[in-house]
Amino acid sequence: MLDEKLPVSLYYQLKEILIKKIKENEWPVNTRIPAERELCELYRVSRITVRQALDELEKEGYLYRKQGRGTFVTIPKLEQRLGSFYSFSEEIRKMGAVPEANIMDFNILESNDRISEILKIKKGEKVYGINRLRKADKEPFAIETSYIPVAVAPGLAKESVEKNGLYNTLKDSYGIIPDEAWESFEAVLVADENDAVHLNVKRNSAALKIERITKSKDGIVEYCAGLIRGDRYKYNIVLK
Repeated sequence: MLDEKLPVSLYYQLKEILIKKIKENEWPVNTRIPAERELCELYRVSRITVRQALDELEKEGYLYRKQGRGTFVTIPKLEQRLGSFYSFSEEIRKMGAVPEANIMDFNILESNDRISEILKIKKGEKVYGINRLRKADKEPFAIETSYIPVAVAPGLAKESVEKNGLYNTLKDSYGIIPDEAWESFEAVLVADENDAVHLNVKRNSAALKIERITKSKDGIVEYCAGLIRGDRYKYNIVLK
């Protein structure tokens, strides 16, 4: 039970109790938790206290609400340690989740000023534009658009990228092994309605904008711009 004599607020005590139930799998993923009224009766607290605890748990990615159906336990936030070159798919597998990348667009484009400058190619040179929706255990968490010079990987096929992944296809079909990348991160809101629909979030939800430039021993092979759900992904930086 909650203790009013403790120097910790009642809502915070309740929040910690609910987190423990989630972490110890008493409430597995996608379980509907008791309604606000039931929690009030169970822990003998006001609805305001219960609502505050649930609101914070939702913001921290432990719970999600379905209109008219109740509040449910969400999939744990994916965590990524940054300190060396990585593949999203491999990192998601290490976390115990099943990765999936659905190609939404696969086109050959003429590079504009910015893409040309980043990839160190001439303006108007042909590049692949590959737009992918990334998922973990069927839940969308990121949209990525990769730009790759056609000259780097002539004949690159959508089917190979979808089946084997981009980096595996570059390695197996072209002998290209990415060995270095520069990444930048920026806190943004999901402003585009289509992005919000694909990511299954409300418009103006918190997100991370990520830009990555990837090179191999022969030079720059990819520029990638990504949008990652702020409630589903967490980065840890390794400092040595």
